[in-house]
Amino acid sequence: MKTKQFKKKTGKPLYIQIQEHLLENIEEGIWPEESMIPTEAELCREYDVSNITVREAIKLLVMEGMLSRTAGKGTFVTKRKLEQKLNRFFSFTRWADQNGLKPASRILRVETMESDSHIARHLNRAVGSPVTRIERLRLGDDEPLMLEVIWIAADLCPDIHLKDLSNIPLNDIISDDYHLPLVRAVESIEPRLADESVSKLFGINKEVLLLYVEHTAYTTKDRIVYFVSSTYRGDRVKFTIELEGRT
Repeated sequence: MKTKQFKKKTGKPLYIQIQEHLLENIEEGIWPEESMIPTEAELCREYDVSNITVREAIKLLVMEGMLSRTAGKGTFVTKRKLEQKLNRFFSFTRWADQNGLKPASRILRVETMESDSHIARHLNRAVGSPVTRIERLRLGDDEPLMLEVIWIAADLCPDIHLKDLSNIPLNDIISDDYHLPLVRAVESIEPRLADESVSKLFGINKEVLLLYVEHTAYTTKDRIVYFVSSTYRGDRVKFTIELEGRT
């Protein structure tokens, strides 16, 4: 399929114009998912610009998760982003099922420890109080999508490390085994760049933006049950918030 015609405009940096034009080609299916786009040399000739200009345009799309670079092979259109709605408690297992993916969890580390000041503040506990720390990688169709680090107040959920944390949703364990209804949660979201360890774990370039989410879950009487920091791949996941009109 032929690419859309490009016309230079005044008043906007050229690399931004090229980035927007490349994005149009992606969104209109001219370059399908997982297909390789033209090389930088080819794009330079097409747009009649320098390598630096093309490289900056591509870099923006890599950071947005629309393109990915593979050393020695080329630049490719990424898969569609998976949508996660933020208006309800989240279950990775159910979310993966809804997106037609086979969910899996890889437990990286589980330990009981004394809380430091940072975790104690998030759990509303005294510094040094026992907490269980669970670190796990969440996968869909064997593709790493999210890294979770969970801290749970040990007095509320004793021996939770003995539960089947790989196959049973955490919220179900807390509700069914510990009889703690989860009544509300507070979340914050911010973008981050991958460091070397996370980029290797996800198999992505460091240029890809990550979505970092902090989530605090409450039971009755405003007691905090757990605090979790989740790192999502920005090239594969997007968040949607549904807002209601004023009444």
